[in-house]
Amino acid sequence: MNFDNCRICGSYEARPTALVRGSQYVRCPLCGVERMAKYPDTEEIAAFYDSGYMSQRDENPSIHIHFSQEYRESYFSEKDLTFSDLKLSHKDLIGRRILDVGCANGQFIEYLKRRAVEGAEGIDVSTEMVGMARKNGHDCQVKELLEMNGEYDLLFFWDVIEHMTNPREAVRKAKTLLRQDGELILQTPCTGMISELFAEHWLYYMPIEHIHLFSQESLFRLLADEGFSIVNWVRFGSCNPGDGTIPAVNKKAMDTIAKRLGIGDTIAVRARRVEN
Repeated sequence: MNFDNCRICGSYEARPTALVRGSQYVRCPLCGVERMAKYPDTEEIAAFYDSGYMSQRDENPSIHIHFSQEYRESYFSEKDLTFSDLKLSHKDLIGRRILDVGCANGQFIEYLKRRAVEGAEGIDVSTEMVGMARKNGHDCQVKELLEMNGEYDLLFFWDVIEHMTNPREAVRKAKTLLRQDGELILQTPCTGMISELFAEHWLYYMPIEHIHLFSQESLFRLLADEGFSIVNWVRFGSCNPGDGTIPAVNKKAMDTIAKRLGIGDTIAVRARRVEN
């Protein structure tokens, strides 16, 4: 099988890691990033996100429940925990200019409003999701990150970099949008021991939707290359779903072990813009 060149480092070498629903994932030996072996083109991506993406997810909560109304309070509690882990204070965000990249239905902007942080903006490529966000009174627009201008204090990439066709270009653009000492807060699935053990059953192998999957090392290297220093980070999650298919006590135990050992399969990073 012919593999596309890696868009993180340009390497043409790759090792197969998982075959999921007919799509091959490979690991680049040079930068350590896992990616789809054949990158989806612009038309495939647009068709995916414009095909009732939100309603399809609502109908299949085993794949994703994070946009459902029922999950909202749990989402807010999770964000409180991540803010605490990253030593990020809500009061320090008040009056700051904030952009939520990949804002979806505006859930994070609603979270900030509930914590007295007003004025955050959001962008997303999905007309469907932005329509829902605007309906709920949030300042969101359909726009690509590379089309953005202006100067921000904080950019948030919640579970979005894995969807991007060119993450390096996105991180480079993020730096240009941040003021000196501005911060990028980024959360994404993280490859490592858990993804290797679950293999093709790992929850975050999601073709077309998840294009690039970073290890901690490869993500930190990308951020450093593009002019960011790591302030704080946390890893959590054990790939055990919270849908009742396993006992809650088992899930809690495995999630706790994964977090305490720093091997969780999701990583949240707080990175600060610095001059190279």
